[in-house]
Amino acid sequence: MAIAAPVVPAAPAVAVPPPPCLTSDLALSWAPGGTAVAGGAEPGSSRTAVVDLRNAGSGTCLLDGFPKVALARGGTTESFENQQSVSHSAVTLEPGASARFTLTFRQGQPGEGGVIEPVTAIVTPPNNTASANMRWRWGPVAEQESGAPPRNFVGPVVAA
Repeated sequence: MAIAAPVVPAAPAVAVPPPPCLTSDLALSWAPGGTAVAGGAEPGSSRTAVVDLRNAGSGTCLLDGFPKVALARGGTTESFENQQSVSHSAVTLEPGASARFTLTFRQGQPGEGGVIEPVTAIVTPPNNTASANMRWRWGPVAEQESGAPPRNFVGPVVAA
């Protein structure tokens, strides 16, 4: 007499997330939608600039979290804090697709102390150590004051 083996249902397939997007596979550019003005705006005003991250690679990749952003001029830098009031979720990018993040900053007065007049935005995408440089075109930025609430912060990467 043959004994039938019990039927065991197959485990559902677990989707493996794509690898993180590498900085070298991303094309960064300024995107429409912010309030920043080329050359700067009224000192003391809060402005936003939007950065587009396009997957220029050949495979699907994942962006999850906050990029690191610093403004630079010579040896002077101003780093942006993460925007803690906003949650984030992973964004999957097919080749050619884009995601975005927003920079919020306090406009500075040219020539004043506590102001950086940046020429470069140094952007390190989430889960990367390599950065990409973008020409800063939004004028002077007031530096963060120690112990004060953040005035210059970066939002999480979101789907475009």
